[in-house]
Amino acid sequence: MRDHYVAVLGPDKAVLVRQRRGWNGAFDLKTEAAYDDTPAEAAVATLGKLLSGPEVGSGDLTILLSNHFVRYLLVPWREEIASPQEFETFARICCEQIYGIDSGSVGRILRISRERADSPRLAAVLETPFAGALDLLVAKSRLNLISLQPYLAAAFNRLASETCGNSFFFLVAEPERCCLLAAIDGRWSRVQASASLDQPQALIDLIDREAQLLGLEADAMPPVYIHAPRQARLDLPACNGVKPTTLSLLIPATLAGAADHLLTMAMAAT
Repeated sequence: MRDHYVAVLGPDKAVLVRQRRGWNGAFDLKTEAAYDDTPAEAAVATLGKLLSGPEVGSGDLTILLSNHFVRYLLVPWREEIASPQEFETFARICCEQIYGIDSGSVGRILRISRERADSPRLAAVLETPFAGALDLLVAKSRLNLISLQPYLAAAFNRLASETCGNSFFFLVAEPERCCLLAAIDGRWSRVQASASLDQPQALIDLIDREAQLLGLEADAMPPVYIHAPRQARLDLPACNGVKPTTLSLLIPATLAGAADHLLTMAMAAT
């Protein structure tokens, strides 16, 4: 077994934690550094400094990206798409239509859901300079990159067992950035990211707005699940008659004294 490192790139700082190999998988390292430049460029440069630290040995690396660095889209089902390459080509076209980004500026498409036939796929988009800089950085490090995960996907995959039913809202509320993923009757129906505070009234307003855009009446409102890494005890009032459920990730006892929201985010990838 190899040591596992998790790097979290937030909008204003990066965090690196290490999970030791062995039967108990203990966490014994947390390093961090703030940015002093534009976020995407500074995030990569800062991560490079953390990975080159003397305390970092060989091992496997997972990079977890704040939703500030990622664009999401639902890629419609097409029966004629038969390979990952064809899916990526089609997803690039969809990205250009939705965001106005030239397909050549899309550095990487991450397919982050594998749904049944006739259902949209959830995908994440990284723009070319950022994706390329990450690739170059990892190639120079002593670590083996095993996963590159957008936080919305990582949080949902980690917490999905706590959701119920085929219809729900899943909201990830980072400071100043919220992403909402909606499933209706077992299909992804909407993914939306926006600048928003991770505060109760702002979140309720966002949920209410998304419900209206989906045409959901009060009696058809699905369960609402909220994960806010900075707000473990977040308590929201009912929205359209549904009381949101807060889902949290636990910090290991060995790191509890250094807890912050980026460390909480790292737990989604462990």
